Amino acid sequence: MKKELLKPFVLVGCLIAVTCVAMAYSNREHSTVIATVPVMGVSQGIISVSANLVQDKIFAGGDGTVALALTLSADDVSDDQSATAQNVDMVFVLDRSGSMQGQKLRDARSAILKLLAKLSDKDRFGLVSYANGVIKHTGLVNVTVSERMRLETIVRGINAGGGTNLGAGLQTGINVLLAARNNGNIRKVLLISDGLANQGVTDPSALGNMASLSVEKAFAISTVGVGNDFNEQLMTTLADRGAGSYYYMENPNAFAGIFEKEFIQTRMIAASAVAIKVPLANGVTLVNASGYPIEQRDGYAIFHPGDIQAGHSRKLFLTFQVATDRERTFELNGIRVRYLHKDQTYIAALSEPLQIACVKDKSAVISSIKPQVWEKKVLQDDYNKLVEEVAADIKQGNEQDAQKKIDYYKKEQELANRVIKSPKVAANLDKEVGALKEMVTETFQGDRQSVQLKQKRNAKALQYQGYQKRRSK
Repeated sequence: MKKELLKPFVLVGCLIAVTCVAMAYSNREHSTVIATVPVMGVSQGIISVSANLVQDKIFAGGDGTVALALTLSADDVSDDQSATAQNVDMVFVLDRSGSMQGQKLRDARSAILKLLAKLSDKDRFGLVSYANGVIKHTGLVNVTVSERMRLETIVRGINAGGGTNLGAGLQTGINVLLAARNNGNIRKVLLISDGLANQGVTDPSALGNMASLSVEKAFAISTVGVGNDFNEQLMTTLADRGAGSYYYMENPNAFAGIFEKEFIQTRMIAASAVAIKVPLANGVTLVNASGYPIEQRDGYAIFHPGDIQAGHSRKLFLTFQVATDRERTFELNGIRVRYLHKDQTYIAALSEPLQIACVKDKSAVISSIKPQVWEKKVLQDDYNKLVEEVAADIKQGNEQDAQKKIDYYKKEQELANRVIKSPKVAANLDKEVGALKEMVTETFQGDRQSVQLKQKRNAKALQYQGYQKRRSK
């Protein structure tokens, strides 16, 4: 196990030598001034962006990692009737393979029918289903009274049987969306699956590339995994690459709640096609961005954290790495957030650079840590990253690796918190981390069949927990 994957922050090794530095901590958080730059002739944007470094000094000779809390906030446009009445284009891509037979398919059909009842004649709906092959039941159509009746008949007639050609289903759903004229509606593809992709394109990388087209074409792909036999890593990848959301549900009767949630949240989107562009210069590297895939191109790191709803904020933790071979100062400058609002493009940017000093003075490094930002990073990013890693170990049957990760994490965070003295972190280490360790132990107790079932359930539940909370959705 590589220790740097779980290291909570760069100065753990020197904390024991520092006993009274906590008094020097400042509760003041550094926030940058916001600059919103309109593009395409639009006069004003609705997203503001601010940033706080967890610490602005790092130790010369250390591992060079430093974290940044980046907050994206959307204006509350609830008084704007045109904003609250946004219409949607939703294309459902429904798994109708043999494993969906019975309650799963009945509940999925029922949930789609309930959603259709909520759509207006300005909303558009499309439906694709897949097994060994794909059926395009309908392209995007406005949900008028007559169309609703036709769509309801189509939904009720879908039956299960065959394999799982997920790739063909996804590609057809994307094609349905792109074939329709863009009328300004918020666009979404919702992919449902309960099994492993075993027909057609099955390579996760190829499927992820398929989903990434959504970024270029300004729509989103959300995924729903149901039961215990689908590939949660694939469904997460498709949602991340498709700038959407991922949902896990063990019980199919939750379909209706998830579909309604996606519909309501989609209607309330203030900023879509969000892209964060981070300049990389002077040896600065972006190594993590709240778990989102990072693309490096032309001296920039780019990632897509998904849409932002009106009146909501998203806090994302970016982890950078810099060289620590000598004392010097690094600058993070020009972080930009590009997004669409009402089919117009805006850019929100940090107007002032952030400075990171590499120094030899250990006490100066420790005193530069901002306790509240550090605490939030531990609870949102560090802990949920651990949860995702433990989920992967449980899935692979690596009980010892999971326990070692938990023990190492707890030791490092306890050491750090001796100085930070965060009651919330202490409670997390005592309760949540303790419960995580107990879950790992319990998962691997019992006969082989029960252990295998618990592995599937617990791996999916933990992976979903870490995914949701780390990305602050």
